[in-house]
Amino acid sequence: MNLRGPRDEATIPDDYLIDRMRMHRDDALSRSDWTQLPDATADTAAWVTYRQQLRDFPATWTPAETVDFPDPPA
Repeated sequence: MNLRGPRDEATIPDDYLIDRMRMHRDDALSRSDWTQLPDATADTAAWVTYRQQLRDFPATWTPAETVDFPDPPA
């Protein structure tokens, strides 16, 4: 995923990149909330692992213009 926007300067400050990465990460978590409901028909264990990987992602990511989040379960 590319974090660069059409109006960005040549160099993007790390703080902006971190904020953008967290915004996309939070969106991915939000879109997978349904998998944790008691009546969800998804593989709950796989989704728990994926969601934890998303939560842990910022600690392992070095600010860059691109980000490769873990893939969601099939």
